Amino acid sequence: MCVALAISGFCQAEVPKLLTERTFNSATLAEAANHFIAIGEEATFDELGAFMKENTAHTNYWVKPGYSVDERIAWVFRIIYVPKEPIPTRVPKTGAWIPGTIIPLRAPNFGALGIPEASMPAENWPLYPLALSGSTYVVLKEGYIGKDEPESINHYMEYCKANGVFRQSPVAVPTRDQALKETDQLRQSPSWKAIKWVNNGGIGFPFGEERTWAFIQNQASAIPEAVVTKEPSTATVPQLSAR
Repeated sequence: MCVALAISGFCQAEVPKLLTERTFNSATLAEAANHFIAIGEEATFDELGAFMKENTAHTNYWVKPGYSVDERIAWVFRIIYVPKEPIPTRVPKTGAWIPGTIIPLRAPNFGALGIPEASMPAENWPLYPLALSGSTYVVLKEGYIGKDEPESINHYMEYCKANGVFRQSPVAVPTRDQALKETDQLRQSPSWKAIKWVNNGGIGFPFGEERTWAFIQNQASAIPEAVVTKEPSTATVPQLSAR
């Protein structure tokens, strides 16, 4: 594959592991975002366009590689594109300026995720289906269902480009301990506690919170622990004098 793409200057080895490997965690998610932030907006579209052209099975979640590349590209775009600065308005009579309202970029229209989206408004979950807790990004759920004609990933990418601003600075890559702490903070947040997993009639997602939380927590616990390398000693070894 890399030989075939060498002419265009693209090789799959350059693509982040988030898009080429089934398993992922909060660190590989952040690393993928930083990869594209580093190469810039134009190169991001070029690289992803070439990658999707060669990866013809990228839209099918149920066949090899066992996950949706389109879905994961959308995750990255939820991070690398931020809302535009709101435009303030001026009151004619007083001349005062009223700050504008930040409008979050919408989530991709791929279908439903099997969690209670009705109780997860954009003001509480502006990065849906992702969430940011502290400096740790997590995916709330993966695997869209129930959409006869889902939005194409190309259409969603163009939407983000037209309505958002490409991020200029990298995001933090969390350590395992940091991610575990910050994901726990997410579960204690008012936004999480406002989710209605089950309604009064007992209908809804009775096991949704446990399963969703386990999926999120795994993204933190799957981050490899940092390996501390012991520096060689610089202490002076006393020399025995010859007698």
